[in-house]
Amino acid sequence: MTVRPASSRRWLALLPIVGAVALAAWWSATAAAAQELPPAPEVTAPPKGVLLTEYGPLAETDREFLVRVRLAGLWEVPAGQMAAEKGSTEQIRQIGEWIRDEHIELDEACRETAAALGVQLPNEPSAEHQLLLNEMAAAEGEEFDRLFIQYLREAHGIIYPIIAYVRAGTQNDLMREFAEVGEGYVRNHLTYLESSGLVDWNHIKPAPEPLGTQSRFLAAEPAGVHPVVIYGLLAVAAVSGGVQMIRTLRPQ
Repeated sequence: MTVRPASSRRWLALLPIVGAVALAAWWSATAAAAQELPPAPEVTAPPKGVLLTEYGPLAETDREFLVRVRLAGLWEVPAGQMAAEKGSTEQIRQIGEWIRDEHIELDEACRETAAALGVQLPNEPSAEHQLLLNEMAAAEGEEFDRLFIQYLREAHGIIYPIIAYVRAGTQNDLMREFAEVGEGYVRNHLTYLESSGLVDWNHIKPAPEPLGTQSRFLAAEPAGVHPVVIYGLLAVAAVSGGVQMIRTLRPQ
């Protein structure tokens, strides 16, 4: 019977480990390739609802955001004026003045941005907002304070995430600048209103749950191969190689 040289037996014992290392290298290369960003689609025409302007594409979401900010000013300026006049405490009156004055500034920026982008804005508050104004006008004392703080806090809580959505996704330079301006004002107003201590948090919409979708910028797992499988193969190969090495080198 032919006996293989000891050196050949050693190489045979190392084959499982070499194979496992090669498999791990292949998996690492595949995972790295999966992180490469897909090529940007070729754009031949703007998507439906998108208008081309000198400041970049203007999406329907951008236009709707300008309308929302304008509508906010149309009822929150008079609401702030009411609070400045009939708030039952100096703090409420001061908050009313701040919100009134800052919404006037924000409304001016909104109208300038809309004019530059050719977006038509409303000139009257919505029917829903007018009902809120009527309710506050009929209230007095602490009841007015409570309504003013709660209604405006709820309204600002709705528009705040919309600002972030527009700022993150708009392709229009002017809209991006306006969203940043609006975010500063709305953040201030949230702080003013909450400082009153009158916010009923049971009526404030809770923060959304994480969406749970994986970003395309994160490392992706290669299709059909899970890391647990790779680690398992490496462990089996290491044990198998070690046993084979012992058997090969053990005196016969």
